[in-house]
Amino acid sequence: MTDTALLKRKLMYRSWHRGCKETDILLGHFALKHLDKFSLHELIEYEKIVDLDDYELYCYIIRKKDIPTNLNNEMISLIARFSEV
Repeated sequence: MTDTALLKRKLMYRSWHRGCKETDILLGHFALKHLDKFSLHELIEYEKIVDLDDYELYCYIIRKKDIPTNLNNEMISLIARFSEV
């Protein structure tokens, strides 16, 4: 198994098992739809987002808080658009 495949498996698991059911559902379905299409760089950026606290991530998604520069704004916007569907 390649490093990229291992990272995808890890991120898929972490997307579905966060502790907050709503975030599990949102990120789990997002991961199902997008992880296979992501480049290694995008996977690494997504991993930073998965590492966030649920409430903190929620605040970024609804634009209650500014997204820090160390996070990929486009990736969070993609998750936000996905959550609107």
